[in-house]
Amino acid sequence: MTAYVAPLGAPARPAHPEIPQDEQPQQAQQAEIPAEIIPLAPAAPSIVLTPEATSSAPPTTPETLPVVPATSAPPPPEFTITISTSVFRSLCHTLQTLTTTQSVLAQ
Repeated sequence: MTAYVAPLGAPARPAHPEIPQDEQPQQAQQAEIPAEIIPLAPAAPSIVLTPEATSSAPPTTPETLPVVPATSAPPPPEFTITISTSVFRSLCHTLQTLTTTQSVLAQ
């Protein structure tokens, strides 16, 4: 299939007086258009919007929360323990084993 490419509604241009007719650009140029055009699949599924229920009640304002005065008490201490590297590795191995077992049982 052959089509001609030219702006729609464009007036025909007169030939330029200084350029010979052979070197004048063509008014319309031929362009090849494929015979079969395959539409692209949508990037995301289409969304169907449903109308929301409307209410005639006036909008409500949220309740105000009570103001809690700041205290100067220090936060509770964080407790720490020290364990050896071998105990830490053993705990990591046990956790991995339990996670794997749970995954198998969940199937």
